[in-house]
Amino acid sequence: MSLQYNLRDTLRAFDKIANKSDKKEIENFVSKYFNEPGKDLEICTPPKWKNSPDSFKKIKDPYLQFWAYKIHRKWFRLCRKVKDIVKAFPDRHSIIYVPNPFIIPGGRFLEFYYWDSYWIIKGLIASEMFETAKQMIENMADLIERFGFIPNGARIYYLNRSQPPMLVSSVADYYDATKDKTFLLKILPSLEKEYQFWLNHRSFIHNDKHLHQYYVNISYPRPEAYREDLELCPNELDERSKAKVWSNVASACESGWDFSSRWFEKSQSKKLGLKNMRTMQIVPVDLNAFICGNNRLLAKLYAAVGNFHMATKYEQRFKKAKAVMNEIFWDPVEQMWFDYDLETSSKITNYYSSNMVPLYMECTDNKIYYEKAVVNYMKKIGLLNFAHGFPVSLNKTGEQWDYPNGWAPHIHMLVESLRQSDNSAIQEIAFEIAKKWVHMIFNDYYRRNSSIFEKYNVVNPDILSTGGEYEVQEGFGWTNGILLDFLLTFSDKLTSPQAEAASLISSKASHFCLSILTFLIILLFSTKNILVHFFS
Repeated sequence: MSLQYNLRDTLRAFDKIANKSDKKEIENFVSKYFNEPGKDLEICTPPKWKNSPDSFKKIKDPYLQFWAYKIHRKWFRLCRKVKDIVKAFPDRHSIIYVPNPFIIPGGRFLEFYYWDSYWIIKGLIASEMFETAKQMIENMADLIERFGFIPNGARIYYLNRSQPPMLVSSVADYYDATKDKTFLLKILPSLEKEYQFWLNHRSFIHNDKHLHQYYVNISYPRPEAYREDLELCPNELDERSKAKVWSNVASACESGWDFSSRWFEKSQSKKLGLKNMRTMQIVPVDLNAFICGNNRLLAKLYAAVGNFHMATKYEQRFKKAKAVMNEIFWDPVEQMWFDYDLETSSKITNYYSSNMVPLYMECTDNKIYYEKAVVNYMKKIGLLNFAHGFPVSLNKTGEQWDYPNGWAPHIHMLVESLRQSDNSAIQEIAFEIAKKWVHMIFNDYYRRNSSIFEKYNVVNPDILSTGGEYEVQEGFGWTNGILLDFLLTFSDKLTSPQAEAASLISSKASHFCLSILTFLIILLFSTKNILVHFFS
């Protein structure tokens, strides 16, 4: 909610309220001095908008092709631009001004969010919306130039934390799709600045190894969840203990996994909660994989513009980061990567879908070995047995980043990791996971009035996904993006549930007809033999 008047006049008016516990008085004050949520944004038309991109013509299944166009048109509904009044009066608004239009996730999320944007941009590229993708990247580069990093989201109360560093991957995707070298040259300095943020403010040395953490050191509740954070800390807690709780909560928010048993106490008790989180004692395998992969991608991007000095520098960093992934996070017994616990100096050998991110970011030397290890691990813990994808964890805690919820980003990362294998059996596993996910959402879309959600209950999709600090949100940016990416990636192979049902019916009908024909032939042959025998 933005201010209608300047901050000084608003505070004066608040001070004049005689009884600040009078609900009606407060409601009148808010109504007079604040705007409704979203008033600082305007709905926009994405640049160079096309209702029917040519890219979807390659989707062979007619039902899925039609659905792709329907999903594509959601971008139109999710396009926003910050109003000029925010630039003129920034102190009256919590939203951060950026110059270009952007795609929001949807639902309660009225501004753009950092790591959501990576999968949204993937979808925009699938939709041939290259200009929108470019402008979103430019917005994030603008934030880096102003603040030195990309905040969690485009609000001033997010200026103490970021989110998983995915911008380098977005730039790589955009460059692969457009070969826009001029833009790449322009954006590389911003990528370098963001890299330095993670190096200088989110890394440390442990046993001579360079590691990265989500680490937000604060002494106050999150402004966007002030009441909830206050309630986490009873009055008898001293200020240092409160700051520890709030810092761990904010650090979990920076991870994107807000919230999960992944950050709880060592006992993994289902009864523990946010006040017992220990995010700052955990070294996340996925963050270190993202940074590792960014080294590889930066080497590739610098080479693309002919800066081989910087390309070599990042290639060397990539080799070191791969060694760290193997030494710190890989468990040779469990044959899987895991988060690392600084307090116990050991790996946390519980399943989370984040464990497999190193494969997606290509932070391995022996690719096929680790692909097979990931598949064997999934089989061992039963992930391939889920009918609709897989959950992000197997811990049923009531938190949204736990069982039974499946999230599009982790479905996508695993599918892409396995799809790019040289092993056809592993490629088929990737396809089957993608098909389960697409079919689940396709059926849910038509059952729930064309809604697409941020997360899904992969055990029972008939039940809306739950958990966390808010209800499941509809929109939804990254789910839309990943669906479009899958529909194009598997365009010649993926079929709709309707097509599969029709094929099954046809197959059964053919089998029935063949059975009748076989019966008649046998009957005719038997009758002939009987007659020959009778008259001989």
